[in-house]
Amino acid sequence: MLRYYVLTSRNFKCLKRHFHSLPKENTTVVINTVDKEYEEIAQQWCWKNKINCVVTESNGMPGKGKNAVLDHFLDSDYKYMVQIDGDDFLQPHGRDLYKWVSENDPPDGIQIVYSDSYKGEYTDPYSQLFAPMPWDLEYKLWMEKEYAAHPEKKEHLVSMFNNRYEYKNLYYTHREQNCTWNYPMDAIHYMDCCRLIFWSRELASKVRFREDLLIGEDSLLNYEVRDLAFRGQCNLKKVRDATEFTYTYDITNCGVTKKAQQDADWAWMEKLNEAIAEREKHWIVPLDFRLEFIEYPEEKRLPFVDIGEL
Repeated sequence: MLRYYVLTSRNFKCLKRHFHSLPKENTTVVINTVDKEYEEIAQQWCWKNKINCVVTESNGMPGKGKNAVLDHFLDSDYKYMVQIDGDDFLQPHGRDLYKWVSENDPPDGIQIVYSDSYKGEYTDPYSQLFAPMPWDLEYKLWMEKEYAAHPEKKEHLVSMFNNRYEYKNLYYTHREQNCTWNYPMDAIHYMDCCRLIFWSRELASKVRFREDLLIGEDSLLNYEVRDLAFRGQCNLKKVRDATEFTYTYDITNCGVTKKAQQDADWAWMEKLNEAIAEREKHWIVPLDFRLEFIEYPEEKRLPFVDIGEL
């Protein structure tokens, strides 16, 4: 009674990569994109490979696609689901672990902490793949090189630089919110990419993603679910992926977050900060609240596979 869901909006190579570990017969691909060409390519490939897929309405925001996954899951007969972002991938060990959990006293949700990342050939992916922040010392030199190659970007890049202290203050607020709400006793770092990977029908019926946030819709929902767990309204457990290696966040293809930083677009922080400030007034979960671990039999563990290179 477990279904794997892949949400895709771009990157055909990454879509195909999922099926090095996912069983086609137990997976649904949700295509949620404003790119009609990609929609057609992805849909045709799924049909050709006998993979269940559905095309859903997109507004270009990730929350819209994630709500489409929730809706499709709730309209089905499945009791549990694993939700996988299109640019990332699930390890064979993760596929089996979450299936085992669904059959052995499953919780309502599982939160991945200590996230594992795929970095490809990059030795320092953050400096090689991501632009410096406008208040960093390196930004001005990067900006000058960037608009020399792309003159149409000059006005925006200079505006970011001129308003760098405003964005720095927004970032500090963003960081403080993460320190308070981002699973502080469970995560390795306040900016850890915690991820709600495993869902019951009951949990899926209680929460929704914001559909107007470019970045951070998952963070906001994660904080909501943490508060529900503290209140006893859902049973939430955790998997530490630095040692468990079930799910891999692909830094080389990390969607809107990477694109925003490459474009030096930091305006998203204001809207996210406001959304969290609006909701945190209702949360009562304390800093020292901890989640229990999922206990998976060691003898069932599968070896790590470098799927990122496939």
